Amino acid sequence: MRLRHRAAGCFLGILALFALLPPAQAEPLGSMFSGDATVQFVHVENGDNLMTLLTLEGIAPAEAQSAIDALAKVWQPKGLKIGQEIAIAIDGTNLQEIRFMPEIDREVIVTRVEGGRFAAEAVQRLLAHRETLASGVIHSSLFNAAKDSGLPTAVLDAMVRALSYDVDFQRDLQPEDSFEVVFDRLYDANGRAVGVGSISYAALTLSNKTQRIYRYTAPGEIQAEFYNERGECVKKALLRTPVDGARLTSGFGMRSHPILGYTRMHRGVDFGAPSGAPIMASGNGVVEQAGWHNGFGNFVLLRHNGTFETAYGHMSRIAVRQGMSVRQGQVIGYVGMTGMATGPHLHYEVRINGVQVKPAKVKSEPGRQLKPTELAGFRAIAKTLDEKIASLRRNALIAALPANRKILQ
Repeated sequence: MRLRHRAAGCFLGILALFALLPPAQAEPLGSMFSGDATVQFVHVENGDNLMTLLTLEGIAPAEAQSAIDALAKVWQPKGLKIGQEIAIAIDGTNLQEIRFMPEIDREVIVTRVEGGRFAAEAVQRLLAHRETLASGVIHSSLFNAAKDSGLPTAVLDAMVRALSYDVDFQRDLQPEDSFEVVFDRLYDANGRAVGVGSISYAALTLSNKTQRIYRYTAPGEIQAEFYNERGECVKKALLRTPVDGARLTSGFGMRSHPILGYTRMHRGVDFGAPSGAPIMASGNGVVEQAGWHNGFGNFVLLRHNGTFETAYGHMSRIAVRQGMSVRQGQVIGYVGMTGMATGPHLHYEVRINGVQVKPAKVKSEPGRQLKPTELAGFRAIAKTLDEKIASLRRNALIAALPANRKILQ
């Protein structure tokens, strides 16, 4: 079912997608669209294009094409991503305006102008970056601890992905473990928080042992990665867990099959998660299979190299196609219970030379190790971050003090 939200003369839905403040502090109704047009908020789904979305809203194909042609002068419509929200203003059956944000700092607007033509513009939003510290102690779950600390979900997801190469988030976390993360919070010209940027530092303390990672761009590299204190890139060939927030419900080995009723070998592991939860590619690779596969239901097989493959079963929906190249962490489908399944979960396999093996026993290829000549630059960056983190901790401590204690400071 396609998600739609109808509102009169507003752009609140797109702002709410990025806003970190309560809805009451978001932009007021009627502030971004004028007139009596009705505004539809639609979300891009797999297989959608802008022509499809506009005609579904009752826009004539010729009018929709005219708006798309205008848009193409400032932004390529093929760049629409699954989940992107688009606001469409319609007066009767006439398209008046299209607005969306392909990036958090850029808004694209297509407007009907004199003569019934359309004009498009891309407006750059000036955003201020402010380093923010969040920390918490895990009592019931990491998610609840992050929520209590005010950590945005997008930052939590990024932190989990960065640490997932070395941490099994289903089994390694215990009560009283803790986390700390420094990230960019983005503010608009009015000083309102509108989104988040990248993580510069994260630490996870498990059973009194702390793992620290620092964002760093190595010499000769274009993209920043996370490195541990020893100067080792934490990114490895395969993620340990391809679903955020899942729990291990069935391990690798002999078991009584929940549907067939007899004992047989379970050649993978099952992760229980809510239906519709996104499933990520464990590593870079090519889609070998994408479709229905016997008892596995909706199934994807990825080939990572000449040795490794990973398989994903029981999906509610597949987000890739055969022959497509995927990157590590890319969403390839969504948790479901298609095929022989008694509840929503992901069946996950790691195969070496075509043979299923226990995922926890697979030693993934290590990430880049900084050379001795590169370590000095990394350690200087890490030292600067450590000093910033100490300052942010002090500021957070002072902010938490009662007013009379702050005066004494």
